[in-house]
Amino acid sequence: MKALIGALAILVALGFAAAPAQAAKPMRGEHAAKRAECLQQAKLQRFGRQFAARNRFMRTCMARS
Repeated sequence: MKALIGALAILVALGFAAAPAQAAKPMRGEHAAKRAECLQQAKLQRFGRQFAARNRFMRTCMARS
């Protein structure tokens, strides 16, 4: 009986964990488009080997709406 309840609890937990992942999929295309636009702007900045500055620029660019 305890095994059945444990198995049911695991199935319910997996069901709830999968629900937010399905809700986020439509936004993935928007995120990818915004990231591509920010990468294009970063290339124009010519950061070169300054990875920290490039990453900071990417974070601020992605945060802009």
